[in-house]
Amino acid sequence: MLEARVLAVTMSPNTRDTAVVLLQSDNKILPILIGTSEGYSIELALKGEKPLRPLSHDLICNILAGLRARLNYIVIYKLENETFFAHMNIEQRNAEGQVEQILKIDARPSDSIAVALRVGCPIFVDEEVMEIAGREIEIRVGGEEESQEEHYQDLDEDFDEEEDEGDK
Repeated sequence: MLEARVLAVTMSPNTRDTAVVLLQSDNKILPILIGTSEGYSIELALKGEKPLRPLSHDLICNILAGLRARLNYIVIYKLENETFFAHMNIEQRNAEGQVEQILKIDARPSDSIAVALRVGCPIFVDEEVMEIAGREIEIRVGGEEESQEEHYQDLDEDFDEEEDEGDK
């Protein structure tokens, strides 16, 4: 399993398709087409904004809390016929705090991601799924190709130099 994080929610101006883009640490992205309402819900969670009334994903979080259950992590585990599959790993505890059961609930990746962002749990992608559907990314700075690590290292060095100049 590879850990990933949500990089962005995008919408194509031509097709009006919405996608969530996951970033895996070795410069690979995984774009997944999702519904517009799920994209909106994911964006709200990314921004830390709460709607006036609970959305479906907020409701799921409220139900989990009421059942003394916790979402431990989600996994995007399969790609079949251009459809991604995910499951949510949920741990339910009794009144004494002991684990009663661990549930593996089948869910759409978009719903799983929206809930995971709200509760702050990890997002995993199966290695085979990333190999099939993932795309390598490169960061271009000033027209030159540069790895993400080199880019951030350069930014850190620039920041350190600015701090040194500010101390004088």
